[in-house]
Amino acid sequence: MKKLLLFLRDPPLWFAAVQWALTLLFVGGSIAAVARGVRAVWADAVYALAALSLGYGVYLAVRLAPRMKADVVRRAACHAVTYSFFSDYGFRTQAFSLVSFVLNAGYALVHLVLAVLWRSVWYGALAGYYFLLGALRGGVLAAGRRAGRRADGDAQALLGMKWRIYRACGGALLLLEIALAAFVTQTVMFGRPQTPSLVMAIASAAYTFYRVVLSVVQLHKVRKTGDPLLQSLRNINFSNALVALFALQITLVAVTGEQDGAMRFLNIAMGFFVCVLVIALGIYMIVRAQTWLHRQKEESDVQG
Repeated sequence: MKKLLLFLRDPPLWFAAVQWALTLLFVGGSIAAVARGVRAVWADAVYALAALSLGYGVYLAVRLAPRMKADVVRRAACHAVTYSFFSDYGFRTQAFSLVSFVLNAGYALVHLVLAVLWRSVWYGALAGYYFLLGALRGGVLAAGRRAGRRADGDAQALLGMKWRIYRACGGALLLLEIALAAFVTQTVMFGRPQTPSLVMAIASAAYTFYRVVLSVVQLHKVRKTGDPLLQSLRNINFSNALVALFALQITLVAVTGEQDGAMRFLNIAMGFFVCVLVIALGIYMIVRAQTWLHRQKEESDVQG
């Protein structure tokens, strides 16, 4: 028994991989049982296994993280691209932004399909916002690559172009606010999605959790880099996380069926808060970039 406990406390990586795969299986079974409203002994057993497996999986992730990181870094050092991914935070942030672009496009497409199938203006407005936000993220990434080529090794020129991208990103966020305001207004007027769905509530919760965690992690790390391009991507992710939180709230309220009174006021307050925050973020980006560019122009004129 003691050997078993020692093994479970510090198992090999292959065992952890199997355990995490089982966790996904049990959690998926639990979600399916909840979605179908199953009430049976086997369903209770799946819930218990999912809880135990998830708890042990989190323990293994914390326990084995240093060992896994060291092994991954050692293997990554053999290849230039993977080495840059682990050693260069800016490169890693742009790589994750590309992944976010793909996930955002897929999530927007799901909402667009639901808007057509259910004839829902709510899902249509949300799909439109996500598509526009994804296009902005892709535009910032493309502009950053073009700036790198045009600068041709001139660090100061590259920094100036990045600040212009940052300013343009702020302006684009203000324009996107029109789409967001339309979405919020439609939500307040009609109160909820036309077809409440538990499955969409679960998917929205998973997407929101991913967005919020990513935004929180980037909030501190990107600020330390001082890179305007990375800060633009961070602010886009932050705006995305805010809208995802608002959409999750609306979806959960729709699923519970409580549309009046306090819940309606909460939807209005949350929508107003999100709109104001995104507007303030866009204005802040424009003013900050313009201040930096103006100061650089003055210094250049003095030196000239």
